Amino acid sequence: MDTQIVSGGSKNVHPYDTEECTPLLFNNSINKDESGQGGKTSTAGAVFIVINACIGAGLLNFPHAFQSAGGIVVGVIVQLVLLVVITSSLLVLAKCSHIHQCSTYQEVVHKMCGQTGLFVCNITILLYCFGTSITFMIIIGDQIDSFLEFIVSDSLGQWYTNRKFTLSIFSVIVVLPLCIPKAIDFLKYSSGIGVLGSIYVCAIVVIKYFTNGAAEGIHVATSPDNWQDVFIAVPAICFGFQCHISSIPVYASLKKRTVSQFSKVCIIALFLAFTTYTLTGIFGSLTFGTSSCSDILKSYDADDISVTIARIMIGASVLTAYPILHFCGRVVINDLQIKIFKLTPEQVEDGEVRRRIVQTIIWFSLSLILALFIPSIGVVISVIGGLAAVFIFIFPGLCMIEYAMHYYDGSIRRKHLLIGCGIAWVGLGTFILGESTTLSIMDDVNGVTLAC
Repeated sequence: MDTQIVSGGSKNVHPYDTEECTPLLFNNSINKDESGQGGKTSTAGAVFIVINACIGAGLLNFPHAFQSAGGIVVGVIVQLVLLVVITSSLLVLAKCSHIHQCSTYQEVVHKMCGQTGLFVCNITILLYCFGTSITFMIIIGDQIDSFLEFIVSDSLGQWYTNRKFTLSIFSVIVVLPLCIPKAIDFLKYSSGIGVLGSIYVCAIVVIKYFTNGAAEGIHVATSPDNWQDVFIAVPAICFGFQCHISSIPVYASLKKRTVSQFSKVCIIALFLAFTTYTLTGIFGSLTFGTSSCSDILKSYDADDISVTIARIMIGASVLTAYPILHFCGRVVINDLQIKIFKLTPEQVEDGEVRRRIVQTIIWFSLSLILALFIPSIGVVISVIGGLAAVFIFIFPGLCMIEYAMHYYDGSIRRKHLLIGCGIAWVGLGTFILGESTTLSIMDDVNGVTLAC
């Protein structure tokens, strides 16, 4: 999923060479970098990294999103349409990465969109990481609640099983210490937990439907009540497929660094992610219908051991992903703080520990407080799904326009087509951002609460 967000500095940044540009999306062959050396990541390794960046906690919301949008058919169609653009935008970012020899998403935006684009990108990454951190806190709380119900059901309602108490204590004791270190290299070996946990959840949802059938008295939506409902699934899908920030480091590290090779990586990874999300959305919908919780695991009985294992796996995945998101957000905050207060290199070095601890405690405390009072992950996903659209559509669209206007030297017709596609992507991303934010505000004003 959305959990592996990569931040870092650039290396070997070269100006755009004078060789003839190749048509973007029409000729996928690009040259190696000036050193003539490729990276170290194999195609299979790159596929795993992209899958790991896609599949994650967003999976839990798909059945609810499908039903809210008007049913399985509508949800799958919307997902397929968005998937075409999502894949194309990844290739656009790869091409722009080659042009300027960039190794991070922020570098690409900086080179293609200027200093203003970089500032907006950093702020968006900060908000996205913080919103996702809140989502993960809510998921941790959900899994703690369900686990306590499984092992001490007779004690429910007591002060020591109250969600505010249990989540606060667990977070302070377990989550906060993972966020304090300067580096998070110790978490790199746990990155596969998210993929395994998501696949297990998908398998459980499918198996439970075929073994237990649909829940009693459910209603399965087959069509949207109005055309606006179709867009309810869009933020969840964008959140689920947002791997674009991680895509640039992946592309830069490929042994065979060509757009055609990267397109194979994207197609395989996104197909596997699409399959996992779709199966969960379909069979979760068939099992619980419109009664599906925004966290599908909360729809199942708390005393089911197989579901409890799924909760533990998802909880472990989120537990290791939270510090990564916090780290990426902290990098942006630290950079902004250094620039705003115009700190000298000596001041930066001397105050590093103090800044890191203060930034960590503020980030952790705010995300925990908001998680304690936000009812479900669907509330947050509807907002951060819109932010994900900025990474998926708006910035790649701006990069495509910039490429077409200044780097592409093919036919005028294709040049205009690229500019038109870029404008359409920017418009689509802006619409999704505005629509998801507006719906969230309206639901909050009207007192609408999501299932479970």
